[in-house]
Amino acid sequence: MKLNKKILVLAMAAALPCFSAHAQSAAELQKEMEVLKAQLKMLSDKIEAMAAKPAAVDPQEFNRLVQKIDLTEEDAIKAGFKGMKFKGVLDVGYSNDEISAKTGFDKARGNGGNGAAMFEISKEPDEGIGWMLRLTPLSSTSIVQEASLSVPIGSGSTKLIAGLTPDYSGYELSWGNANPLISNNLLYTHSAATNYMGVGLSYAMGPWSAKWMVGQVDGVATRSLPGLAYRADYSASEFSGIGFSGVHVRTNNGPGNVDLMEVDAYHNRGDLTVQGQLSLGRLVGGTSGTGADARWWGVSALVGYKVTPRLQAIARADYIDNRANGGGMYFNPADAKATTVFGPELDESGVAADATRGANRYALTAGVNFVVNANTQWKTEIRLDRSTGYNFLDSNSQYKQGNTTVGTALVVSF
Repeated sequence: MKLNKKILVLAMAAALPCFSAHAQSAAELQKEMEVLKAQLKMLSDKIEAMAAKPAAVDPQEFNRLVQKIDLTEEDAIKAGFKGMKFKGVLDVGYSNDEISAKTGFDKARGNGGNGAAMFEISKEPDEGIGWMLRLTPLSSTSIVQEASLSVPIGSGSTKLIAGLTPDYSGYELSWGNANPLISNNLLYTHSAATNYMGVGLSYAMGPWSAKWMVGQVDGVATRSLPGLAYRADYSASEFSGIGFSGVHVRTNNGPGNVDLMEVDAYHNRGDLTVQGQLSLGRLVGGTSGTGADARWWGVSALVGYKVTPRLQAIARADYIDNRANGGGMYFNPADAKATTVFGPELDESGVAADATRGANRYALTAGVNFVVNANTQWKTEIRLDRSTGYNFLDSNSQYKQGNTTVGTALVVSF
C-alpha cells in the first residue's frame, strides 16, 4: 500500500509553520525536513506490512467448510455422479433440393426444414470402469446411437470394450458441432457401416492407438456370422495424424459378404485444416445391374481456412468410381432418387444401354461456418451432386444428371 500523495502534501504543509517558528537557519530547516521524511517512511512501511498480513481465519468456520466439501464429494460418490459428464447437440436447418423442390415449405419435396438432436451421458473410469450412453431422439433408425462400456485389463492401457458403438471409419463425425459443413461426404453416406454391436479390445501405445470389435455389423442379416471391425491411428505430431480402418462381414449362405477398408488423414495447424480419405469396398452379389459383386473405390478431401478467428471457409470434393459390374454400393438411403444413383449408367429416358457399366458419382461442396459463441455455430453451404449417367430421378419422374442443394443450419451444443 502506498500513501496518497495528497496526504503527504498536507502533512508537509502542516509542518511548515513549525519550521518557520523554530528553525533558526536554513541548515536547521533542512535537518528537520530529513527527520520528517524518515518518520513518514517508517509510517508507510508499517501500513504496507499490515496490509500484507493475512486476515485471521476462524478455525471453526474453516473446519465447517472442509466438512461440507467432504460431505458433498461423498454424496456424489454414493449417487454414482462422480466423473459423469453430460453433452448435448441440437442441429436445425433448412435446405432446398433442386430436383425435387416445389413451392412451399415441405421437407418431403426437398424444400423444408430438417434437424437432429443428441444427448450424451458418459462416466469417466471409476475403479477402472467407464461407460457411454448416447441418445438420438430425432433419428429415423434408433433412439440409441451408442451404449458401450470399457474395462481396463491389467495395469497397462489395454481395455475391454463392449456394447453398441458407431462406425470407426473416415474423417467425418456424426454430429454437426464436430463437422464444419452441413452435409456429409459421399463415402460417409454410402461406403461405410453405421454401427457395431459386440465385444473387443482397445490399446494405446505411445503415438499409436488401436481398437477392434467382433459382433453384429449394422444387423446385416439374421444369417450373418459375427463381423470384424477395427481401426488404428498414428499421431505423427501435435497437428497431424493418419488412420486406417476396416469392416468384414461373412454370411452363412447366399450373397451378402461385405468388405470395407479405408485410410484417412488430417493436418490442423493455425488457420488451415486439411482432411482426406480413400475407401475401397466390395459387396458380394450387390450390383443392381447384373447380380455380380459390387466393387467400388472413392476419395474425399476437405480444406478449411479461417478467414477470421470466427469465420471459416470450407471446400470439399468427393468421388466414387462405381463402374464395375453395373454398379452397386454397401448402403443407399431408402428414397426414390437413390435407388438408381448407384446402379447402371442410365440415359435421359432412364434406360441402361449397358447393364454391366455402373454410374460414377462426384460431389462438390462449398460453405462457411461462423462461430457465434463457444456453443453455437451457423453454417451455410451449396452442394453440387453429379453422375456420369442420368441417374437422379426428380419429382416429375424425369431423369437428371445431377442435383444442386443449398442449405443453412444453426448448431447449438453444450
